[in-house]
Amino acid sequence: MQYSEAMKFENYRHAAHVCLWAPQEGSSRFGQLRAAVMMQLRFDGTFGFPGGLMNKGEDVVTGLNREVSEEIGWDSTAHPITLKDYFSTQVIDGRNLVLHFFIKQLTLEQFSAVEKGCPLSKDYGDEVMGSVRVPLYTMANMYNGLPAFINNKFVGSAKQQLLLALHHVKLFTEEEINEVILKSQNLKLSSKQF
Repeated sequence: MQYSEAMKFENYRHAAHVCLWAPQEGSSRFGQLRAAVMMQLRFDGTFGFPGGLMNKGEDVVTGLNREVSEEIGWDSTAHPITLKDYFSTQVIDGRNLVLHFFIKQLTLEQFSAVEKGCPLSKDYGDEVMGSVRVPLYTMANMYNGLPAFINNKFVGSAKQQLLLALHHVKLFTEEEINEVILKSQNLKLSSKQF
């Protein structure tokens, strides 16, 4: 569904979240680096993206910038999230909820600055327990790294949003994502050392 169509759901609550990412080349001792992608550990123990519910009558983009400022200390004046960053919308009829998802590319320097500022944000330690970089590699045992990460508990459709974002920004091909999903099911490998 397109953003303009989703805005017709006036009696629904709207929420918006953003995947912040930055290109990152090189490798670590665990695998090849492709990018830095931010997710956060939420108050309920699940992983999700920065963002949240809009206040009544609040514009979605304005509300998203406000939520991200509260949760990770985002400076919306220097690097605003705009409709150019919009990716998708999902309507949850049973809950009268409209979920908007944005993808925002940063430089690695900007990304690192946001990470460093997270503990100083208003909601840190309350709504947000910490930010994490998603491991975008698969280790030698064919389980640890991204396959193991996607076995965590995610809020709502955050896991699907993550995989769609990785494909959309061309960090992973569809075949690579399918391979990661398949490897994530190899739980017997999770006990092997890297």
